[in-house]
Amino acid sequence: MKICVFSDSHGESDAMLRAIASESPDLCFYLGDGWADLAPVQRAFPDLTFHAVRGNCDLFSPLPLSLRCQVDGVTIFAVHGHRFDVKHDPSLESLRAAGAKAGADVILFGHTHQPCLEDRALPILLNPGSVCRPQPGYGVLVLHQRRIYPRIKYL
Repeated sequence: MKICVFSDSHGESDAMLRAIASESPDLCFYLGDGWADLAPVQRAFPDLTFHAVRGNCDLFSPLPLSLRCQVDGVTIFAVHGHRFDVKHDPSLESLRAAGAKAGADVILFGHTHQPCLEDRALPILLNPGSVCRPQPGYGVLVLHQRRIYPRIKYL
């Protein structure tokens, strides 16, 4: 199972389109701030499943603020991050606590526009950075036999 993780597109869909064409994922997560940018991506890849949450710039979005789901036996907790003060708390204490409460094996978050990957122990924390600027980036999770292989990639 291959998963692409995107965040903070802020009006730009092209990088997501290129990443999906390159990666051929089974599933995608979108972590907010540009939820309308998903429409052209979903039109281009109508058979691809997207899990998405809203960010602080997605004022009228119908998307949830957080989600928890199981993928191939792995529990994933996804948020944008603004409600967990991820820009100002380098320990990510409140985000970690929410992930622990959700029983997460993987915590996905955005908001900072800075990539972050902590994968030495569970839960894995992954922030793909911004998919639009300054250097478009995204996350990839490969799940195989309940093992998690995370990466951050750049376009």
